Amino acid sequence: MDAGPMDKPNRAQQLDLASLPKGQLARRQHIIDVAGELLVADEFERIQIRDVAEDSGVALGTVYRYFTSKEHLYAAVLQDWSATDPATLGRPVDPSVSDSDRMRARLHHSVDRFEKYPTFLRLQGVLRQSTDPIVCEIFAEFSEQVLSSYREQLVDLPIEEAADIVAIVTAVLGHELNLFGLGRQSAAEVHRLLDRTVDLIFTS
Repeated sequence: MDAGPMDKPNRAQQLDLASLPKGQLARRQHIIDVAGELLVADEFERIQIRDVAEDSGVALGTVYRYFTSKEHLYAAVLQDWSATDPATLGRPVDPSVSDSDRMRARLHHSVDRFEKYPTFLRLQGVLRQSTDPIVCEIFAEFSEQVLSSYREQLVDLPIEEAADIVAIVTAVLGHELNLFGLGRQSAAEVHRLLDRTVDLIFTS
């Protein structure tokens, strides 16, 4: 039987992942993996927690043991999806490549990935609007993970200047991806404008 509405937040908020046995961590990760597979095939709004439970082979209450809500679950899905992206793994940068070319490649990678997985782009927009404290915390961690992967491309610049550049390019990226997600901008035009942004910043 599903947990009552008052039980769900309390149980998940008290959940300490570091203290979970390996079996429970594996079960939680399996739920995240299945939820992510469902998102690849369908929109967030059409997916039900019951669908995730059924495809995961667990009871509905088991899903709520780990996640307070669908938004909470899919915030974990988005964070996991980002963490498994080679571009966010903090690999050493190639010193033979300029900062501008590294940043250009990182930006194009983001566009390519969201073009391949557009439902994850739309999920990001949904979660950004959430007022759930748990979701907000996970989304903040996801955002910092992504921003760090951009800052890592700028090894030849002072920290403050690098931070300013990342703020500018990701603002352009976010705006253009939003238009792309709404069907108002082509991916090719997003790539073009990002190239133009990098050119303007690094030749000024």
